Amino acid sequence: MPNTTHSKKRDTQHNGFTLIELVIVIVVLGILAATAIPKFINLRHDSRAATLESIKGTMESALQLVHARAQMENQTSGNGEIEINGVKVPLYNGYPSVDGRDTFPELNAQVKAWIEIDSVDRNTAFGDRNAANFFTDRARRYNQIFIFFMTDYDSKGVNFQCQIRYENSALVAAPTIRVLTDSC
Repeated sequence: MPNTTHSKKRDTQHNGFTLIELVIVIVVLGILAATAIPKFINLRHDSRAATLESIKGTMESALQLVHARAQMENQTSGNGEIEINGVKVPLYNGYPSVDGRDTFPELNAQVKAWIEIDSVDRNTAFGDRNAANFFTDRARRYNQIFIFFMTDYDSKGVNFQCQIRYENSALVAAPTIRVLTDSC
């Protein structure tokens, strides 16, 4: 007759992982995490950069439409103004510009009139970080419009490297759109 006590003892000894097995599993998971995290971070950067590039493309197309409308209304030299979707948009040489007297909400409405973007002005963004995906700002002195991700509100600034910068003034030959993505 076999010894049942001995076989029961043997079965209960193998009901878990040994300390060495657990350490090996933790080391393997650590190695996998160390290689996966940098790839995830790069995907986030690439995604944000691609979004900004997409907005730039939309802006370039919209600028052509605005300019065509300005030509139809004889507003292609010097300062002018056209109405788009019920919003008065200031122009310089037939392209959108920044009027220093406009409030931040007015500027945001102008930007949204010529490009469709889910944005709010910087003051609204300050009070409600969930108001939109993007917010607009301006540099009145340089006639520049900025578009930032809402998640970057606390980092925003002229030199912050995750933005779209639109400029149209006497300082530049033609409107320029610059995408900065180093900090995305």
